[in-house]
Amino acid sequence: SQSTRAFLKFAAPVLTLIFGKIAAFGVMTHVAAALPGEATLASHQIILSLFFFVSPFLEVISQTAQAFLPQFYAVPTNGSQAEYTESAYKVANKLLSIGILVGLVMAGLASSIPRFLPQILTNCPLVQAAVRPLALPLFLGALLLAPVAVCEGVLLARRELGFLAGVYAISTALLPPVLFRIKRSSEG
Repeated sequence: SQSTRAFLKFAAPVLTLIFGKIAAFGVMTHVAAALPGEATLASHQIILSLFFFVSPFLEVISQTAQAFLPQFYAVPTNGSQAEYTESAYKVANKLLSIGILVGLVMAGLASSIPRFLPQILTNCPLVQAAVRPLALPLFLGALLLAPVAVCEGVLLARRELGFLAGVYAISTALLPPVLFRIKRSSEG
């Protein structure tokens, strides 16, 4: 039926996005498990858990864009489309600014724990030593998640689902070979 097609037109790209994220995190965990050293997988799990803790604070900005921006992309009943587009642009820029600020704060807080207080996370000295250098990648990942989440929300609000699905399909296709190369280089 018509409603099923409309739903699938929206759901398919969003499912691609979700499956892409799941695949990326799954491959990262697989590669971390294969790397040498007892503390490697434990430190990976700690950093991944901190990243997942920070994610809702940043993903909510994507949801905010999805909630507030669609009204600006609808056909206006009064006023011009240019005014609506300008308003949408202003809202998106404000969300991006807020996202970067929140991302900076959350990335700083989350990465400070493994860098300066790893004993809060584990009592194993090997894992504490292994988790410290991962503070920088955690900081960068959390910081970059904010603008990515805002852009994701804007694209979803604008219903530019094909582009979004394409980006996630490409990243899902490219990331695993890079990670498997890291795995092979650690084995040999």
